[in-house]
Amino acid sequence: MRELEQLSELILREAKAQGAESAQCVVKEKETHEFNVDGGQFSLMRTLFDRSVRLTVLKGARKGTISVNSFADDAVRRAVADCIASAESAEPDEAWEFDGEPRSESFTDGAAACDTEALFARTKELTDDIAARHPKILIEQLIAEHAAERAVYRNSSGVVSRRTSGRYAFSLIYSGHEGEKSTSFFYGDVILGSLGRPFIDCALVERELSAVERQLDPVPLRGKFTGTVVLAPSALNELVLSTIYGSFVRDSCLIDGTSIWKDKLGEQVADPRFSLSFRPCAEDVVAGERWTDEGYRAADCDLIRGGKLVAFALSQYGANKTGGVRAGCDSWNPHIPAGDKTLDEIIAGIERGVLVMRFSGGQPASSGEFSGVAKNSFLIENGALAGALSETMISGCIPDMLRSLRDISSDVLREGTSCLPYIAFDGVTVSGK
Repeated sequence: MRELEQLSELILREAKAQGAESAQCVVKEKETHEFNVDGGQFSLMRTLFDRSVRLTVLKGARKGTISVNSFADDAVRRAVADCIASAESAEPDEAWEFDGEPRSESFTDGAAACDTEALFARTKELTDDIAARHPKILIEQLIAEHAAERAVYRNSSGVVSRRTSGRYAFSLIYSGHEGEKSTSFFYGDVILGSLGRPFIDCALVERELSAVERQLDPVPLRGKFTGTVVLAPSALNELVLSTIYGSFVRDSCLIDGTSIWKDKLGEQVADPRFSLSFRPCAEDVVAGERWTDEGYRAADCDLIRGGKLVAFALSQYGANKTGGVRAGCDSWNPHIPAGDKTLDEIIAGIERGVLVMRFSGGQPASSGEFSGVAKNSFLIENGALAGALSETMISGCIPDMLRSLRDISSDVLREGTSCLPYIAFDGVTVSGK
């Protein structure tokens, strides 16, 4: 860690010597141990070493940013010179700002050291469990890894943050196969602070494997109806949360004025049962963000509470541009409180609808209007799953869905970065052939 601290000091001294009025840098070292499984067979074991420096300078209200992957003195000095040149060619903008309150702090979290034998054993165990419990599932790719990272953030206002962290993770891509039949692929990523449980018992892995295995005999939906769509956590994240963040509450859409919520602060934008926050510091988030891109200490923050929009996801730059208030974090660690019904109880109350495990479609319009394919989906009829569906379209308007929320499940996905339930929305258009 001392080497990283000394390098960060050198970088800021060099930036000041070359004319920067203020500067910040993040210096990182990362070591990753990785196992790969392709087509159900172990194919690769490797260790990766990464070094990176990210420098941002302000000069005459102009910002320059550069990243390099070398700690060598000559490479660092060239990077500083290039960063200064980048700032000098940029347009001035008085809104740029770094944290100006001096502090010195250190963080240690996650699993800093890798137990390579245990990681291999858990990976092999997962392939064996899938083969035994789900013989119709083909593992297209499985990557299991441990990543350990040391990082130092420093800026010219006296902020120094140090971090030692580590986490285990596995990424699984798979599909169902039986004879000539096959399903659409499905995937999931899980981040863990330890290897205390079999991988198949983590997050919703077992449930999702079972669901994909039941999709080998899909039937086409005939016609079109307006009904209830139940979004699994992954689909909820892909469709609803990414639209809220990207089109309604973040810097870009608020600065350019395209957000339909730009004047809704303090107003009801969703059903009162719906709340949304970002929680990088939550216990079930592994190695979450500890400082923002501008150097502020990361903190959990609420966006929607009881259906009311209580904050925007603004950086300090965005806050300065819009007159708003900076959010506590930059990270994508969404948290939605669970409801009081199981997924089965929610489905039992639906006359006609669709359970969507994955959504595939283009970026929704700035209004929240969307249309796309419900992947790995099931038809719901008379309170029960009526079978898997082949390619089926769903369309609607996300702000309308948030106000037409039917139920939130007590079943939640915790995969190390978020906590998300299943949510049922009424009034969504479902289209087949």
